[in-house]
Amino acid sequence: MSPPKGRPKMGELSSYPLKMRNQIKSLRQANEGWGAISILVEMEDIGPYPYEDLPGRDAVRRYLKEQGLIPEKSPRGTIIEGQLPKGIINPHDMWEMDAQGAEYVKGLGHISMINIKDSLTKTYIMSFPVQVKSGKSQPKTVHYLWALRLAFEEFGLPKAIQVDKDSVFIDNTSKSPFPSRVQLFLSSLGVELCFINVPPPAKQAMVERSHQTMFKQVIQGKTYDNWHQLFLHTNKRRKVMNEKYPSRSLNGKAPLQAAPEAKKIIRSYQIGQEKQPNNLKRAGHLLSECKWYRKVSKVKTVSLNRKIYYLKKSKPQTYLSIKYVVVHKKIIFRDVNEQLIHEVLIEGFAINFMEQNSIKELLAMKKKIFKSKDFPL
Repeated sequence: MSPPKGRPKMGELSSYPLKMRNQIKSLRQANEGWGAISILVEMEDIGPYPYEDLPGRDAVRRYLKEQGLIPEKSPRGTIIEGQLPKGIINPHDMWEMDAQGAEYVKGLGHISMINIKDSLTKTYIMSFPVQVKSGKSQPKTVHYLWALRLAFEEFGLPKAIQVDKDSVFIDNTSKSPFPSRVQLFLSSLGVELCFINVPPPAKQAMVERSHQTMFKQVIQGKTYDNWHQLFLHTNKRRKVMNEKYPSRSLNGKAPLQAAPEAKKIIRSYQIGQEKQPNNLKRAGHLLSECKWYRKVSKVKTVSLNRKIYYLKKSKPQTYLSIKYVVVHKKIIFRDVNEQLIHEVLIEGFAINFMEQNSIKELLAMKKKIFKSKDFPL
């Protein structure tokens, strides 16, 4: 075999003086926020090299990266966003869901109301009062799941639900987020989770207005002896708003007067049917559409969905791509060259988050929600 042609590669800036390379490196180490442009500008001032003898910006960037002084950027993974129905022409084509900021209620403390409205008919699908610790607290995943379950049992399953990019629905701190429990839950039931593409309240104007309406109907100036009393009164007022309260946007009719077809359940739901095999398959297919990137730690581990994986063949401080393969029920880890690093069976990789509670436990909690005096969640 003939040797490779040309001079052997000596590294970036190898044709420049060692003293210059060290100076570039020192400037970066002393000023972590400086890039190639800042360093070159500074070197012009401090000398001793004239401008024409300095390397170009791209060469300096490559040198800094080679020296480990520019951290490798986290690759952007796949973010699965549901598809809005083409034309919202029927009741329950799309719901809007949002939680109101916590308000103080006499006798109870701070309450945040999760409101859900039908986009077409303006029907008040659900108003679920969540007792939170303070005025800055927000409802958690479990609270949204139960607001949805109660809404589904009353009105059936919609085609899609629109939400903002709150951390309950998406890990908005990551370029490669794992789907949230809410998204997996909805996917398992064949419901699309859609994120608004403009800041609220511009796109969620309807459900934002429902916050004001329900606040005036059930919270403002009211005192309650316990949470159960508030929950019952909220359901009672929601029924009145749907069936009797005239709306200017509906020509003086209540939502279910203007659109009685919204009462009809097209896709039924029961809590006792959550664990059907087909539901698990849907959640698995959602995960198979995702691609995640994770950086290997110094001890050759990565974290995915709050589970730690030890990858013996991986290289610390490098990024791996991760895919879930439905057919083989395996998670596949590959390096930047697409070389297989590790694969693991589905065991321990809980896509069936619904297993956290048995059907018996879910039914018991539903009963508790309707019977308990104190907030049960």
